[in-house]
Amino acid sequence: MRRASLQRNLEAVVLGTRHKLSIDLGEKDDDFALVLYRITKPLACDSVELRRLMAEFRNSGIADAAIVRLSADSRSARLQSARILGALRMPQAVTWLAPLLESKDRAVADAAARALGRIGGAQSARVLLMAIQRAGLRRTLIGELARAAPDLFLEVTLGEPQRPGLKPAAALAAGLRRRQTAVGPLVALLMHGTTRERVTSCRALGWIGSSAAVPAVVAATEDPEWRVRVAAAKALRLLHSGQASFDG
Repeated sequence: MRRASLQRNLEAVVLGTRHKLSIDLGEKDDDFALVLYRITKPLACDSVELRRLMAEFRNSGIADAAIVRLSADSRSARLQSARILGALRMPQAVTWLAPLLESKDRAVADAAARALGRIGGAQSARVLLMAIQRAGLRRTLIGELARAAPDLFLEVTLGEPQRPGLKPAAALAAGLRRRQTAVGPLVALLMHGTTRERVTSCRALGWIGSSAAVPAVVAATEDPEWRVRVAAAKALRLLHSGQASFDG
């Protein structure tokens, strides 16, 4: 009953037939965040419907309340607020979500990462890259980086000097996106990168599945480093089979 009522109220705002929301973020359950996510998931970032919903959340003060609750002592409050702001895809929340990526509570850190992935954009992508540098190549962070990065962000990251650990993250995220524009930068990294960068480049090229990468991956099967040779062999199997997966 509660979820049905929430859904009707939110849908009315989306349709423009209701212009005022009254939501108590102090509720212990996460019904509101879940219903909001289901409603906003199919909406395009630049849609009138999503902009209308975001405006109502700002005007009603609910968005500000959610941002304040990101620093609350309550774990459930931090989780709920991160999910709400991610569902709304509010770029203003990126700065406030960033500290949660360092939380020792994995659920809170992952909720913040998923929110940043849904918000997207260069700022979210940079925040996720910095978190990966601190925490390592965690599955959730890589996946959300792939989701958040705007066009050519990862390709530029692969081609420019970066802090240690960032190029492997960008390579894996580029592989998950499976964009052909990343093949050239990944091949260059495979030829000139560190051992770790060459390994991740092989994996990413395998996931993308471009025939243009085959000569470079074949050459990598004779790399002096055994980890690169193994990664190259696995990538060749993917390139030939057309299958790809992300195993973390």
